[in-house]
Amino acid sequence: MRFRTPTPALAGYFLVTVWFVLHLLNVGGWEFQSAAYKIFAPLLSAVPASLAWRAWRAARRAGLRGARRHLLLTTLGWSCMTASALVRIGDPAYPSTSPVALALDLVVTVLILAALLLTPVVNRWSASRLRLGLDMATVLLAGAAFLWYFLVYPAVEAGADAAEPTVVLVRTTGVLIALFAVTRLWLGGVAEISRRAMRFAVVGAVAQTAVNVMQQTLPVEHLHFALAARQIFIGILIAASVAHLRKITHGEDSGAGARGPSSLTPYAAVAAVDALLVGALLTGGLDLGAWVVLGAAMTLTTLVVARQVVGLRDNTRLVVRVDAGMRALRESMAREQLLSDLGTALLRTTDAAQVHRLAADAAATLLDGCANARTSVVTVSPDGVVWTVVHASGAGAEALLGVELPGAMVPSGLAARVARGEVVTAPGWSGLGVAGLDAFDHRPIMLLPLLNGDRFFGVLTVGTDEELPADVMKALQTLRTQVSLALDSVALTAELTVRAMHDMLTGLGNRALLRDRLTGALARSRRTVRPVGVLLLDLNGFKPVNDTYGHDAGDTLLKVVAERLKTCVRTEDMVARLGGDEFVVVAEDLREPADALRIAERIVTALDEAVPVGGHLLRTPASIGIALSEPGDSPDDVLRYADAAMYTAKRLGGGRFHVHGEAAVSA
Repeated sequence: MRFRTPTPALAGYFLVTVWFVLHLLNVGGWEFQSAAYKIFAPLLSAVPASLAWRAWRAARRAGLRGARRHLLLTTLGWSCMTASALVRIGDPAYPSTSPVALALDLVVTVLILAALLLTPVVNRWSASRLRLGLDMATVLLAGAAFLWYFLVYPAVEAGADAAEPTVVLVRTTGVLIALFAVTRLWLGGVAEISRRAMRFAVVGAVAQTAVNVMQQTLPVEHLHFALAARQIFIGILIAASVAHLRKITHGEDSGAGARGPSSLTPYAAVAAVDALLVGALLTGGLDLGAWVVLGAAMTLTTLVVARQVVGLRDNTRLVVRVDAGMRALRESMAREQLLSDLGTALLRTTDAAQVHRLAADAAATLLDGCANARTSVVTVSPDGVVWTVVHASGAGAEALLGVELPGAMVPSGLAARVARGEVVTAPGWSGLGVAGLDAFDHRPIMLLPLLNGDRFFGVLTVGTDEELPADVMKALQTLRTQVSLALDSVALTAELTVRAMHDMLTGLGNRALLRDRLTGALARSRRTVRPVGVLLLDLNGFKPVNDTYGHDAGDTLLKVVAERLKTCVRTEDMVARLGGDEFVVVAEDLREPADALRIAERIVTALDEAVPVGGHLLRTPASIGIALSEPGDSPDDVLRYADAAMYTAKRLGGGRFHVHGEAAVSA
């Protein structure tokens, strides 16, 4: 939201402008000018006071303690200035000689000096504060040298009466305090409050000084110029209060850049004192005034040398910090590159073992530089019975690799915590309550669960002798997310592959898997010169089962048939469902044709037994066609031969098999 100048400030600008023109032109003569000024002065003085009060309330709401303290003193100062203007209404003299007005003016000066002294400054680190202190001491000592030579020394030399040294001391002390306040803000840079407002304050001080000089030096007929200069001063105070309000409420401050302690001001102060010393020696020789200035110059030289030493130390620390920051940046970029490369590698990976290896190796790389670091990937079986270390990297990884831990040895609470994704840390495996891995790790260990949604794949373990930095922890969390997504993708791909290559009802291979396995078997047969036997079977009487007892009974029957077929074949053989009630057995690497006949006999015998379904005993004997591959046969050829032989067996009656190219043989 754009900052809008408050209405009192706009009204104040308008009145200040009008009265500046009227005073400058001396409209109505001095009597009118003086009377009108005294009437409007309280109103115009109240404008910056009200704006400063408004800025103080905004600073209190914003929680800016330093700005609130400065603005409270400023508000009180301008309020006292308003009260002084009210007192001057009844005083015919200009400038006023009222003791009350003069006392209020003194209070205004004290309050504003206090506000400047309590203004918060910018300090980045302790060395900067030390440099700031040395710079301020240099400037103040230079100012004291000038005050001595031009104010104190002439009074001492003139032999003033007892009252005069007190006046000189008060004036000198006041100037030094003001110089200290201004130097502090100039060198340290303001914080929380508006830097633009502080610049207005400097201009305002010049304007008020000009007003005081005009009041003391101008004749009565020209005093209207002092009144015009006073309007400039009030306008500057209004602008400063508006700048404070804008800074606090909107953060808009064109002078936001803070001046640091590297300012050239101290060197300028030293040069000024050196010039003063030269002038003192040329005009008065080596008298008391010159001796004091000489002592100040020598002390300033010492301060400058000390500042340079502090500056060198400060710069060395800064270089160390920058170097550490650059090193941390390089390490961060290396970690980002590692995670990026890992993500690319994981996208191309469809094997869970490869994902485990990449995860453990990447974690070990992230921990490079950490003392005695070791990482591992632990998988958990779907039923939680076995926890297995499938990959490990780092110190002593060989001893940990392949270790299997019964799920019963893992506390149920720990298993539940990691299963829901909680990162678990402990002094070691024993601290987690895991008894079987005590010998492998006594160092602090952290378990990062690998899961995505409801899929839990295991944990990534990290063990080191020292606490891990926050950026390394963040990188490990990112690694965990990448690996979990990759494992989920592998599991999903495997699941989709199973669905694409298997019959969903019986769990047997489908046509796609049958063709793939048969193609491979025929290729190997050409090398081994051993035939591949293909047994294609059809259930006799399956359709009446569906028609009589329903499809649920038919599905149950097909599942039983599938289980019986798997018990009739060798481990290396394959059983597939073509569809409906047709099944295929691929028997590879037959030593002799009779091997296929023995498989067929077992199948006929197994399927000839009745199947209890829904309180009924169902029989669906199989008709089996057998084809023995020959060199040059394709999968389609062998399946076609087996299909033809199966129809021959079906014509012979249920519970029979037939070999393609031979006479029928009964079971």
